Amino acid sequence: MNALEPPPPRLWRTTAIRLAVGYVLAYALALVVALAAVSWTTAIYSDARARSQLQQELKLLTHGSKRTDTQAIKDAMLLRMHGASRKKRLYLLVSADGNKLVGNLLAWPTEEDIPVDGQVRTVEIELEVLPPKWFEDDSFIPVIATELPDGGRLLLGLGVAQAKLLQDITEYLSEGLLLAVLLSLAMGLTLGRAILQRINTISSAAARIMAGDLSRRVPVSPRNDEFDALAGRLNAMLGRIQQLIKGMREVTDNIAHDLRSPLTRLRSQLEITLLEPRTEEQYRRAIALGIEESESLIRTFNSLLEIAQAHAGQFSGNVQALDLCALAHDLVEFYGAVAEEAGLALAIEDCSCVNIEGSRDLIAQAIGNLLENAIKYTPAGGAVTVQVIQADNAVELRVNDNGPGIAEAERARVLERFVRLESARHTPGNGLGLSLVQAVARLHQAELTLRDGHPGLHVSLRFPRMRSAKAMS
Repeated sequence: MNALEPPPPRLWRTTAIRLAVGYVLAYALALVVALAAVSWTTAIYSDARARSQLQQELKLLTHGSKRTDTQAIKDAMLLRMHGASRKKRLYLLVSADGNKLVGNLLAWPTEEDIPVDGQVRTVEIELEVLPPKWFEDDSFIPVIATELPDGGRLLLGLGVAQAKLLQDITEYLSEGLLLAVLLSLAMGLTLGRAILQRINTISSAAARIMAGDLSRRVPVSPRNDEFDALAGRLNAMLGRIQQLIKGMREVTDNIAHDLRSPLTRLRSQLEITLLEPRTEEQYRRAIALGIEESESLIRTFNSLLEIAQAHAGQFSGNVQALDLCALAHDLVEFYGAVAEEAGLALAIEDCSCVNIEGSRDLIAQAIGNLLENAIKYTPAGGAVTVQVIQADNAVELRVNDNGPGIAEAERARVLERFVRLESARHTPGNGLGLSLVQAVARLHQAELTLRDGHPGLHVSLRFPRMRSAKAMS
């Protein structure tokens, strides 16, 4: 593992596992609450049902047929016991002296005093007096007892198997809870492994990039999920960073290569000047040559700085709506004297008033560079024309000349920094003019095109009409 690469997180510390554990706890709490609610509801329902049935049963035995003697109640109980043998009901009729007359209870319960007041209550009855095949865990039974006119006592009970029901519900919910726990942990482990694998892949790629491999990219899977969207964004960012670093290295190399000669020449001139005494006029000429060389170096550095600022999205002016036609008129008027001095005709042929959004300073400098190149390379007696034309949702600025033009194979190359063709070696310049125009065009999402003018060169800048300033911030 690379020293810069952080150790991968353990599986049990992943967010997926923590979410799974949280869900398990939530499931467990929900099931406990559900069990308590079911138990409470079942108990209330069972008590109400048992109370109603016992009261109804007592009414049928004692008042349904106007029975007042013990023998009549005994006969009715035998019929009820035979028909209710599978309903888990308890019957007991004892005489005034406590002897059992009829019933499926073996004896009157003795562990708890049962009031004979005709009210339903739940009491615990000892297992010894319960009938055979009774639920052993169902000894808490709702009962009702009353005293007969001859001193006998009548006891009715109803087995509702409430404990058994609650036990079954508890078992079912416990099994469901265990299953939910196992499924949640399994899903958490699976999800955690998948997420951890994707994160480790991104982390590994980031470690290699931090180690210096700028060509490394985060793998993108065919699933097109959120990790792939993140990987795409990271890859785009890495591509932009690599491009900027490459440009910075190129600028550094170009500065070291192309500025060495003028700096060496400047130093040599100053050293030669100091070798022997000279007249004041000679010193002035030497100083003037040094200033001229210094200004050339400063212009080169300023051009490089402006290109770097344009690539980085840093404007030298504010984004604003501007009339491209009016700006072109101002620049043509400004460079008119230069063109006239070179023996050229500079004019605007077509110009449609339309607004675009951008940095006025940068766009003016880009157009100025195009005009300077056209004037510089067009022979005396030639013409340079400017057009501003509307096309669909775009505005196109064209600078046309009838000079030597640029061969099609060289058009992409002249947009690079410090590139000067052989035909331009005898003219002053640093090879940064078209590179700055290209940077400004990219910054404003414009398209720079070089075409053959037969003769000459036609250069066009195609701007989108009224772009949002937010997109350029």
